[in-house]
Amino acid sequence: MKKQKLSKQEKQELKKAKKLSKVNVGKKFGVANWLTVVRLILMVPFIALMSVLFAMIVKYGAFGYEKVSIVSIDGRASSSNLVAMSAIYWLCVVIFIAAMITDFVDGHYARKTNTVSAFGKVFDPIADKVATNLMMIFLAIVNYTYLPIVILFIVRDILVDGSRVYATKKNIKVAANWWGKAKTIIVSFALIAVAFAGPWLLNLDNQIKRNAETTKKALYIFYVNIPLIIGLILAWVSGIIYMTKYLKGIRNDFEKEVNEAKITEQELTKKQEEIFVSTDNNTSQIQEE
Repeated sequence: MKKQKLSKQEKQELKKAKKLSKVNVGKKFGVANWLTVVRLILMVPFIALMSVLFAMIVKYGAFGYEKVSIVSIDGRASSSNLVAMSAIYWLCVVIFIAAMITDFVDGHYARKTNTVSAFGKVFDPIADKVATNLMMIFLAIVNYTYLPIVILFIVRDILVDGSRVYATKKNIKVAANWWGKAKTIIVSFALIAVAFAGPWLLNLDNQIKRNAETTKKALYIFYVNIPLIIGLILAWVSGIIYMTKYLKGIRNDFEKEVNEAKITEQELTKKQEEIFVSTDNNTSQIQEE
């Protein structure tokens, strides 16, 4: 018996199915998940370098391009210390960019190879938030962004993630919305823009001051933070949408539990009544005898 020849389209579909099978079965943890782990690991040296930079800022009262206002210490850092602080700053920026690249690659790879996993669904957004929030704290330390912006982002993430964790325990699923996706993209690019534009603008500010012109550094900082402020607005809009859906699902689940409890209570009451009736009947029969 001759084997039936497969068409070109059928061969392509079979090849694709085998490829997906190899990915799903042969690599249980998956490349996308490993990239998420790498992103989290990258935050360890990031935190270490950020801590070293903060300690140097506190000690020398300067950061490359400006006098840091979060501490009041007399004296200026030497040129070698300024170079060291500048090098640490740019190394932190490079680490953050690498983390964001892994975020893009792992999401694209997981969708392309159909390897979206439970691990990725939980830890991918956690890794994203850890990276972006640490970068915001870092930029606030060097006075390139505003501390209230950082606080509002962190508060939003705590509220949304808290709702998500509780909803997950109750098996309540909420699909990602457009606002959330737009927020993630804008915030990632905004942080990189602030990291690159901040030093240049503040250096420009120093040159203008040397020319005896009156220009305020705060205005430059505000301009460069506009994309991040837009991202903050989108973050809260998406957060409110998420929490509304989560709370609705939680409320429906609570009402379901209450209704089930009422039904159980009614069944118990009915059973007790049946027992009482049966007992009364038995008692009556004994008395008659």
